[in-house]
Amino acid sequence: MGGQRTKFWLTLLLVTGCTLALPPGKYSGQSPDQEPTGPKPSVDETVIVPKKKSEPTPVKPPEPTEKINLKDIYSISTSTNLVNLDVMVVDKDGNPIPSLTSKNFKVYDDGVPQTVTNFGTGEAPMTICLLIEFANRNWTHLYLALQDAYQFLQFMQAEDWVAVVDFDMKPHILQDFTQDRYEVKGALDTLRIPGFSEINLYDAVAYTLDRMKDIQGRKAIVPIVTGIDTFSKLNYDQILKIVKNGGIPIYPVSILDFLAVRSPRGDSISVLQARNSLDYIAKYSGGKAYFPRFEGELPEIYRQVAGQLRTEYSVGFVPTNPTKDGKFHKLKVDLVDDQGNPLRIVNQKGKEVKYKLLARDGYYAPKS
Repeated sequence: MGGQRTKFWLTLLLVTGCTLALPPGKYSGQSPDQEPTGPKPSVDETVIVPKKKSEPTPVKPPEPTEKINLKDIYSISTSTNLVNLDVMVVDKDGNPIPSLTSKNFKVYDDGVPQTVTNFGTGEAPMTICLLIEFANRNWTHLYLALQDAYQFLQFMQAEDWVAVVDFDMKPHILQDFTQDRYEVKGALDTLRIPGFSEINLYDAVAYTLDRMKDIQGRKAIVPIVTGIDTFSKLNYDQILKIVKNGGIPIYPVSILDFLAVRSPRGDSISVLQARNSLDYIAKYSGGKAYFPRFEGELPEIYRQVAGQLRTEYSVGFVPTNPTKDGKFHKLKVDLVDDQGNPLRIVNQKGKEVKYKLLARDGYYAPKS
């Protein structure tokens, strides 16, 4: 790995300012005239949506033109009170547990048991946005973030949709959702010399959630970041509220521990705050935060994220409390057997398997 890093820095110094050409060819496995079947764009969204395959054109990152307004984000407009909840059941090692049925899920809304009316499971394609920190604060951060992002491509299957957004002061869409890994790699290859030193993580997360809210299917955000926020317009409490109501699991992969192993400086307040903020952002969204210390941990992390998304359970219910008060409702999910007792899961050898559930912990009711 040391040789790879040396090669990376020599190449960066020699070709700064030059454009890297992508190797020809497609990875999606579709014929050139076949239109992909993926997430459908809404009538008023044209920014992050899967687009029809066409001849490759130069990728120009569009700049966001609108300001983030907390009051306008995630206002719920619906003719039904149906609440959908994505639940992942994993063992102690993070591997998904399949073959559960609707009868195994007990949902509580503010402590009141609910009746599950909608249920779905089974493997499905993923719709993932890679959200990459790209700020001029530390070149080591840049190198590690890029290495992490490239590794994620190894777990992209032909039917998956992936987009790339980078951020410093503002988020920039480098690549719309695509099923072609070479287009994703081409977007990552444009990240050469960072400009601003600000890391506005909270604004970037809110921006990405807002763009993905109407996309259907198994979707998630994978931020490859430190977790530090320097100058966002949104504060910590505001981003947690947005994440709670976003309905999209977030799986941050932080490089803080990776750096700490190589340049130990103790646990500063900013580092501890960054770790805590990523933990809670992930928890409130129904995802999980990862803090790898070594590069060898990354393949297993990405394998777990992919496996969990492909085998998550979709649980829906109509709340017994129909009041549209606009307030936050606490959710809890338990696994039970046919008699309503806590579910006991055993492996092929008859040994009991410890498990845990990953799901968002609540939702904001519509406001009449």
